[in-house]
Order: sequence, then C-alpha cells, then structure tokens
Amino acid sequence: MRGYSLLGLVGTAGLLALVHCGGADAEEFPAEPSDSPDGAPGGAAGGGGSGGGFPTSGSGASPGAGGRPPEQERDGTFLAPVATGRYLWAANPQSGRVARIDAITFQVSTVQAGFGPTHLVAVPTDVPGEDRALVINTGSNDATLLRAEANGSLSTETLAVHRGATAWAVSPRGRWAIAWTPAVGAPDPTEGYQDVTVVDLGAEPPETIRLSVGFRPTRAFVASDETRAFFVTESGLSVIDLDPELGPSVSRDFAVSPNPLEDVALDVSVVPDGTLALVRREGVGELGLVSLETGELRSITLPGAITDLDLTADGSAAIAVVRDASYVAVVRTAEIFDDPTAFASVTIDGGDFGSVVAAENASAALLYTNSAPSERVTILDLRAGTSFLSHRAVSVAVPVASALIAPDGAHGIALLDSPSKPGAFAALPVGKTLPPKIQSADAPLAQVAFAPAGTDGASRRAIITERSDVKRSWGVWLVRFPTLQADRFSLASPPLAAGMVAEADRGWVAQEHPEGRITFVDLETGALRTLTGFELGARVQDGN
Repeated sequence: MRGYSLLGLVGTAGLLALVHCGGADAEEFPAEPSDSPDGAPGGAAGGGGSGGGFPTSGSGASPGAGGRPPEQERDGTFLAPVATGRYLWAANPQSGRVARIDAITFQVSTVQAGFGPTHLVAVPTDVPGEDRALVINTGSNDATLLRAEANGSLSTETLAVHRGATAWAVSPRGRWAIAWTPAVGAPDPTEGYQDVTVVDLGAEPPETIRLSVGFRPTRAFVASDETRAFFVTESGLSVIDLDPELGPSVSRDFAVSPNPLEDVALDVSVVPDGTLALVRREGVGELGLVSLETGELRSITLPGAITDLDLTADGSAAIAVVRDASYVAVVRTAEIFDDPTAFASVTIDGGDFGSVVAAENASAALLYTNSAPSERVTILDLRAGTSFLSHRAVSVAVPVASALIAPDGAHGIALLDSPSKPGAFAALPVGKTLPPKIQSADAPLAQVAFAPAGTDGASRRAIITERSDVKRSWGVWLVRFPTLQADRFSLASPPLAAGMVAEADRGWVAQEHPEGRITFVDLETGALRTLTGFELGARVQDGN
C-alpha cells in the first residue's frame, strides 16, 4: 500500500516511487545478500524518478485466499545514493566521506561525515540554491547533516541519534527528520526497535530528541502539514506530535484492529493529511478504517479476502483487490469513514490478479498476480468519466513476477519469470491499446526506475539493471516511450541501485567497486558516463 511519506521498508526520498506497496518518499538500509545461483541482488521496484529491485518478500510459504500463497510483495531496500536537484549524494562507509556529484558537469565534491556513513536521505529545502542530505553514521551512532550552498560550498553538522538507527522519515517540506529502525527478519523476542530520534531541522542549530514508539515498527508516515508522524507497530499505530514550540512528543497509540493482541495487520497506510489509516489483513475480507483524530475503528466488507491494497499518491483513493472474486474496489478516502458506500467496484470476468499498482497521477492501475503462474496484466482505467473502471487484459507470454507503472500512467514495465531465460521484461502501453514489447535478458533483472513526468506531463524513459555475478554479466537497459525501443549497455561492475536525476535528464546506476563507481545514462542519447574513485580525484571515464 502506498501512503504519504511512506518510509518503512523502501529506499530514500525520491528513490522509490510507484512501487508495488511502496511510496514516494523513503529511507534505506542494506539489502539482504542474494541466495540465488546468479547472485542477483535484492532491491525494490521503483519509478517516478526512483529505482529499486525485486527480491521476494512476504510469507509466500503460508497459504492465502483460496489455498494459494499470498501475493509476493517484491519490494525491498538497499544502500543507495540519493538525488537532490541536479546532484547525487553517495556515501563511502570505509572512508567516512560523502560525495556530491553534479550529474550535468560530473564535478565531484567530498566532505567528511562520521564513522561509517551508510543510510542517506535527501532533505527538502525552500532555500534557493541549497541542497541538503542526512546520513546515519553506523560506526559512531550519530548522523551528519550535509548542506551544499548555492556557491558550491559544503558544510556539515553532527547530530546525535540512537544506536542501531537504519532508516529515515523526512517531512514533506524538510522541517523534521526521524531516524528509526525498521523491524525486519526474525529478531530476538526482546528486541523491539522502539527508539526513534526526532530531528528539528527548523531550529538553529538543529535539535534532537529521543522518543519511544510501539513494539517493532515497520512503517513510518509524516502528515502533509508536518504536525504529526505515525509509526506502524505490532501494537498498532504510534502518533508523534511534531510541535515546533513544545517539541516532539509521543501523544497516542491507536489500535488498528478490534483484536490488537491477536490480529496482525499486514498493510497499514495513512492518507496524506493524517486523518485516516487503512488496514488490510491477510485472509480477511474487511478493509479496516481508523480515524486518526479519535481512534475510532470502522470497516467495510468486500466479497472475499483482500489480497492487496494501494493508496494513490495524493491519497484520494485506495484500490482494494479481492483475488478469489476477480474484484476491484476504488475507495474514496475522504468520505469512506462516514459513508461506507463511498466506493465503486468492478468484477472482471476471467481475471486472475491479486496485486495492484496505481500510477502517480491516478489515471490507471495495473493488476497482476505472482501467487501462481499467470501471463496476464490487466489495465484498469481510473480516470473520471465514462471510462472509469473500464479494463483490458494484456498477455506478456510468460508469468509475471512484478509490475510497475510510469508516473504519467501511459506505460508500464512487467518483470517476467521466463522459464528459459535468466531474465525478461515487458514494456506495456497503458494509455493506448497497443501490443507490449517483450524483451529477454542475459541476466536476472535487478532495479527499475522511471523518469519523472516532464513539463508536458509525460514520462518518456525507464532504466532497468541486470546482474549475474556467476556469469560476470552486468548491464543496464534504456527503454524509450512511446516507441518501446529497448537498448542494453554493459556495465563494468555489479549494479547495486538505480534512479533518476531529473534536472540533469539522466539515470544513474550505482555499482559495487572498492573506490566507488556510478554510471550516468543520458536519457536522450543513451550515452554513458562512468565516474570511478570518488576518493581519488573522481576521475571520469567515458563509456564503461
């Protein structure tokens, strides 16, 4: 489910957007090592100027609705650079330095951070010509605020954070940043990850305060007005009041289920204004609603277990999928708490889908399943008017692993599980009834990033990385819309992360290298520019 400023289990702000169950703002932490024969990395699917990869997550071994396993949420996270304006920030945990790379001129500046700078996040600012980023220094249990002035000078400030912080939640305008630790894997029963550190970036100098939220937080949201933050935990939803005068404080802990000690909420998301939370539980046909003003619980009942739920980027609608009934409901979030009929629905005969991902502009959504082999992607029209909820199915020849949709909703990318090729993808026309472009790859696919919509509202490019360490085959695909032309370029080292620098009209691919390596892809010409050795004069190499 997407929520405003969703910052649990996805990458840094501007790094993961239009992800299946992902969000537009994010934090990051290292990927789990791959156990695949080819050594393909974990990551998260990304779009809208962001990047990520496709590990399998979730409880695929346990049966879901209809005896099938749950839909696999192929979202994950990894250590990655972050973009601000025309610049890319990259941390080097070994040297303790952070590099700022101009994606237009390829000039590099470095600055000393703390011990082991690792978890980066971009910080919005309204100061003309200023860029800001934050990095958690895992070796010294502190953070560094990085400021780049309009004149090019770099400055740093050290901030205290709690031990073990691995993620950031940043408010939309950059007043607040919260360092926290997502609960992942199988921790010790006594490990609750309850410490969070709130940083007031509006104070001069910035002020920090350490608070405690509920047991094992998994997601974080910040309201659009920057007055509250929300942490999804095992016990419910912890609320932090962000008061510039009185300071931050934990004010409430809301239950998100009638049986909070028994039920486990798989999906919880918060609408941008912080007034409503929506809850999906595996195997349950009720969509939970939580008033974040009063804590009151309500629900609406759908005709079977809800297998996925996605919130549009502006939070105006939530899309719920019932796989066993081939049923989709589009919920009007501003009205649904007071009016349980405030949703529209459609049953799609012969549909086989349990997952949904909506375009950033809420014009369309893609429906698919990966709980069983299925070669079908269903395109759902979300535009108001006579076409609302119209739909068509597209065959992509081999089973779908995951699907993503561009910010403008005109095209999509489906990652495929080919039985004969290490990797494959389909470039999907969404806005027009045209056939998809099926493309095989020589290595497993890792990350996907869409270019953000331009001034004309169109997103015209995507990049896809592929990686096989066994074959030493590493590359990046440039996909052009609307022609669906797909070109592969070789990389000299394994890709770790990918994204977009919108102001430079370039994609980027960060790679494994002892001295640091980033390849920029010109989205117009396809020309590559590789920077290697940020700590050794940032020497520039043409091509690979």
